[in-house]
Amino acid sequence: MKILAVDTAWDSMVVALSVDGKIYSETSLDGAKKHNSLILPMIDRLLDKAGIKISEVDNFAAVVGPGSFTGIRIGVSTVNALAFACNKNSVAINALEEIAYYCAYKEFYTAIDCRHNCYYYGKFNGGFDNMVSMGEISATELDEAKCRVLKKTLPSDPNALIEIAKSKIAKGETGALAPLYLKKSQAEREYEARNMDKTDI
Repeated sequence: MKILAVDTAWDSMVVALSVDGKIYSETSLDGAKKHNSLILPMIDRLLDKAGIKISEVDNFAAVVGPGSFTGIRIGVSTVNALAFACNKNSVAINALEEIAYYCAYKEFYTAIDCRHNCYYYGKFNGGFDNMVSMGEISATELDEAKCRVLKKTLPSDPNALIEIAKSKIAKGETGALAPLYLKKSQAEREYEARNMDKTDI
């Protein structure tokens, strides 16, 4: 099986290609503003290293969120386009699952800093593939959680991205991707605030 997985949801970007069990990967630390210009060249380099064509990839996967609004859109739109062009499956990976992949605790949280003293969180029971709840939580509430908390600190692990994709493929969890946003963007919030101010006049 050949799987291409991308994570563009952060300032760091990870592209991973699995070809019959061998994983090729690249990580960019150049910042989210460069994701759009770097993602296709990174994919091309991995295909060259593996000696395959894009049409030979069986499944395409992307982290769909939560994370950077712009970054998520880049990954989702790229993978949807490639999967459509190659007539192959697309697989959605939740960023909170990727953080949870190596955790062996029975009950734990994963968390992503979403600013303003808040976190996106996922609560898991027994492994990365059993998230029982997800949402936004204050830093205080997270600190008071009575179980292990794993916070996002490093670029995503290529092996975790590929293995999560494999797990979802085996369960038949494939289909066109859509961004996963747990709250409105800053631009949307500012727009609503401006319009709310107008209605008060």
